[in-house]
Amino acid sequence: MKPLLVAIALTVALAAQAEGGDAVVLLEEQRTREPGRKQIAVRHVALVKNTSSEGIRGLRVTVELCDYFGKLLWARTTVPAPSSLKPGDTATVSLLTPQLDAHRKTRYRFDYRSDTSKHRSFIPSAVRRPRPRPATSS
Repeated sequence: MKPLLVAIALTVALAAQAEGGDAVVLLEEQRTREPGRKQIAVRHVALVKNTSSEGIRGLRVTVELCDYFGKLLWARTTVPAPSSLKPGDTATVSLLTPQLDAHRKTRYRFDYRSDTSKHRSFIPSAVRRPRPRPATSS
């Protein structure tokens, strides 16, 4: 009986996570080179949509540029306009990124607060930047 209850609880928890993960989706993405810049830069413009039945606020988007094998080459977090979305609303993310020869994949990760829950974050801890170590004097 206990294994059955554990299995049901685990299924419900995973289903809630999957449902929450679909709250913000990427609708469209465009990349254009920035004219008149000495270094070659690329402007990433993406359209994201709130597909959940509740509003979200404090939306932050992390853009990750990866190579063919999925190795992280470059990452930045930005706030789209607007950062609060009602159900069905869209926001625009615009970010200037470097031109990397090894770049093959772009990943978008979303971090936000919903109106009913305290906080939802779908950025794995392994992807977050490590905290700087305090300087040691010798």
